[in-house]
Amino acid sequence: MRSGNGGGGDMKSFFRQQKAQAGSVKPTGGVSKKAAQAQPRRHHKPAAQDLADDAEGARRHIEEEEEEEGRERMAREFDMDMRYGPCLGLTRAQRWRRAAALGLAPPPAVIAVCSDDQPCLWEGRV
Repeated sequence: MRSGNGGGGDMKSFFRQQKAQAGSVKPTGGVSKKAAQAQPRRHHKPAAQDLADDAEGARRHIEEEEEEEGRERMAREFDMDMRYGPCLGLTRAQRWRRAAALGLAPPPAVIAVCSDDQPCLWEGRV
């Protein structure tokens, strides 16, 4: 690029800013400061009961997630415990029933968590 005052090659002439004329019309479509100040935003503040209900719902949701994680952890521990026999080719419920029939005393909470179609942890991985 050329440097200099008069030419068309320097940055100042390329990015020349033009000031708005006093009588020119401003572009439309935007929100002016006056319009934004004339209509202040009104936020609806929830009542104390609404806040309490939201907090209770959030607490209940967290407890449900923790409970679900605990059930899944218990089922995985059952899958990992080799005292109850191999788990490949069986669902968790089938394995629990087989262990109970063999007198191996599987944890009773696991059968409450497992459905008949729930595969073991290793299904499809080994």
